[in-house]
Amino acid sequence: MLLSQFHKRFPDEASCVSYFKGIRELNLPKCPKCGHEVYSWILKKEAFECKHCRHRIPLTKNTVMEHSRLPLRTWFYTMHLITSIKQVLSAKEVQYQLGMEQYPPVWLMMMKLRSIMGKREEMYMLDGKIELDEAFFPTRIEESEKGKPLRRGAGSQRQTKVLVIVESKEVDEILREYLDRVQTDKATALAKKAKGRKTRKSVRYIKMFAIENMEASTIDQILEKAVSKTAIIVTDGHASHSHIKDNFAGHIPVVEYNPEEVVKSSLPWVHIVIGECRNGIAAIHKEIDSRFLQLYLNEYCWKFNRRFFRDSTDPKYDLFDRLVKIAAIYTSDIKWRDYPNAEKDEDDVL
Repeated sequence: MLLSQFHKRFPDEASCVSYFKGIRELNLPKCPKCGHEVYSWILKKEAFECKHCRHRIPLTKNTVMEHSRLPLRTWFYTMHLITSIKQVLSAKEVQYQLGMEQYPPVWLMMMKLRSIMGKREEMYMLDGKIELDEAFFPTRIEESEKGKPLRRGAGSQRQTKVLVIVESKEVDEILREYLDRVQTDKATALAKKAKGRKTRKSVRYIKMFAIENMEASTIDQILEKAVSKTAIIVTDGHASHSHIKDNFAGHIPVVEYNPEEVVKSSLPWVHIVIGECRNGIAAIHKEIDSRFLQLYLNEYCWKFNRRFFRDSTDPKYDLFDRLVKIAAIYTSDIKWRDYPNAEKDEDDVL
């Protein structure tokens, strides 16, 4: 959705309330007091009232906006900014665009939205051919580690470990599936042109997790929830991947005798995703607290997995509408009091 379209759809607070009311009506729970399901709308109170017992449910109850004092239009405009930009967005920039004096409410709003993006992604599991590898993202040294000798390599205090999982598919396989569906002269010509060409891969969906260590038990717990048992997983043969062959349909360990060849042929997309995400975060933030890294990964993955929606003219694929809908379903337990130094520790714009 373009900026001009946003202002046309939501010129004021009332238009935002009306739109969000329509979304909430589709998923209203049973009355927590009497169990009935029929409500009336009390405009002045911005709440749904049970027609049986008069119990009221505020418009933002059990949503990501619950307990927020910010206007609904501020939330909407922030969601528009997030979904209009491909890269991870800075809360400082959003604060500037909103013209708000206080930073904490903006930071909290951004982190809550990133939190529910992650909750939404938990619904889906990757399947088919999977690329898996670990990466290291630069993060701020924790207070407890300051003053200590700086370690090198995987144990460095300046890095946080991230597990990256990518569902990829060979281009030749995609072409074969296409030919099975569409038998045309153009499709046949494409097949002849591709015949004999070096196999390439196409990326589909991704997941990324900040992890404390690279032990096999840690990897196993994440894969159990993120990847289907029928998947075939390609890795670099690290010791932490030793249980994959027992838990999934297949495991193809590709030992990095020739790292360049492995990156190009066996694990191309996992390395591309790592590089783009890491560079995208570094381009916006000087350095971030390791506590916040997973939230930034949530935003990156949520956008990446819906990257083709931006080119669609079908309203059902509008990223703004999709984010508002999950905002109406999920809550977030992130609170400013848990991160009192967030303004100092995070979001320094270059």
